[in-house]
Parts: sequence; C-alpha cells; structure tokens
Amino acid sequence: MEAEAASRVISRMKARLDLGPDDVGIAPLGGVDQPQGAQVLLAGRFREARLDEIRSIIERDGGEIVADLDEGRTKPRIASTPATAQGRSLWNGPPHLAKG
Repeated sequence: MEAEAASRVISRMKARLDLGPDDVGIAPLGGVDQPQGAQVLLAGRFREARLDEIRSIIERDGGEIVADLDEGRTKPRIASTPATAQGRSLWNGPPHLAKG
C-alpha cells in the first residue's frame, strides 16, 4: 500500500472507530531508505469485534491484511523480576552464569 492510501485508511479508521492515538500507524516497508512512493506497512491494535469493518476499510484502498495476530502472542515473555509502578516487569539483561 502506498503512503497516501495508508494515510486515508488511518483517517477513515479514526473517524469510524474508537482508536487511541497509538493504536494505528504506518512505517516504510523494507526500511527508511526506500524511494518516494514506496510501499508502507500499516499496523494497528483493534478490537476483535470490529475486524470485519477494519478489513473492509483497508481493502477499499487496495490494502491487504498479511497478518492477523493476537497481541497476547506477540508480547515478549516476562521474567520474574521486580515490577515497576506501571505493573510491568523490568528487564535486567541476559542471564549471568556463575563460573565455578
């Protein structure tokens, strides 16, 4: 999908759906050094009940859904470390092996 079409899709989604400011975005497909007019990737976090409507909005502008992932499966595993004030675990780097 081209950037202009992706921007139209995002505008339609924000007008019709209850999306937060960080729930949908676009990025260059393949890297930031792509030429003007290169394809982009549209990614978002959507309520499952609205997926048919979202699919329709995306396909209307020539886009296609290449992955439909449950966000719970994409999050990294959380190690048993102390939690922060937001309830998230802290990552302390890779494990250290004791020599001995």
